[in-house]
Amino acid sequence: MAPYFHPTQIVLVDDDIDFLGNLSLQLEADLPYLLFDSTHKALGYINDRESEAPSRQRFFRFDNGGSALSGGGGERKVSLDTDAITREMYFTNRFSQISIAMVDYAMPQMNGLEFCRQIRNPHIKKILFTGVATEVEAVEAFNKGVIDRFIRKSERNVYEQLNQTIRELQHAHILDTFSAATDVFDVRVPDLLRDPAVETLLKNLRARYDFVEYYMTDDPAGFLLVDGDGELYRLVLVDADQQQRLIEQVEASGAPQECLKLLSTGDNLLDPAMLNGAQNVTSDPYRQWKSHIRVATRLEGKRSYRWAVFEAGLPDSDVTAPNSTFNRYLEWLDTVGYSLM
Repeated sequence: MAPYFHPTQIVLVDDDIDFLGNLSLQLEADLPYLLFDSTHKALGYINDRESEAPSRQRFFRFDNGGSALSGGGGERKVSLDTDAITREMYFTNRFSQISIAMVDYAMPQMNGLEFCRQIRNPHIKKILFTGVATEVEAVEAFNKGVIDRFIRKSERNVYEQLNQTIRELQHAHILDTFSAATDVFDVRVPDLLRDPAVETLLKNLRARYDFVEYYMTDDPAGFLLVDGDGELYRLVLVDADQQQRLIEQVEASGAPQECLKLLSTGDNLLDPAMLNGAQNVTSDPYRQWKSHIRVATRLEGKRSYRWAVFEAGLPDSDVTAPNSTFNRYLEWLDTVGYSLM
């Protein structure tokens, strides 16, 4: 898993404007896209935005005080900077970052493979729409890394396959931001990101909370979940050692004995936002502590975890809701976005 995810823009290119219109009706409603019937306009739009791609370096903390670009020998320990990751949700242009170009093969100005070769950003994923006559070329282009997927127009469930492929490649695009760094540096990747059980949990919670973005957090470990209207939830996801540290933190801040007893059983978790405001047992948060505690659910993965979800972005929380939301961005695409063509 990548340590964060937010929706990103898809560019659809085909010289047949009627086909583009039909295609747009087949895409799932929460996929942001722009349509181009000109390969030159589409390529210019993609390459002109190359400089807006996020900097990989800002997501990492170099423990020796150096930077990714400085010299020097010896082993270099690099860890994820979760504060920088959380700040990503406040960038107003995050949804307009281009992650995927989907192009038809047979077009008059240039064919789809030539179009893909001219995309300068190597992390943009490319999908080629092919007919039977171009299938051999598509396989060869896939094997050479020119394209990331090819989809046959004759497939029985072609649009279902397309929607699924787009979602997979959106995640792969963001994951690429980190995989390049892990190839170069000794990056300390948190266990949460390596555990398929955690990935499955997030997928299940998406159906329940309808979130479209997530951002990894520390202290305690977990994720911020953001829905299309910018409503925030915090998933706390801790192993036994992390849970014990939370209990010690609560005890040090003067929590009531009844609260400590419930937490010590391992079957409950306390809202992190409450801990930020709790200075002693008489502070306002601890007077309301029962409304800040949740039953913890067990998750068995590579480790044994306990998790609970809390509302975030409240007045006593340490995070605020983003001003730019995904639903507003989709509205903007509907009203203004097509003028970019």
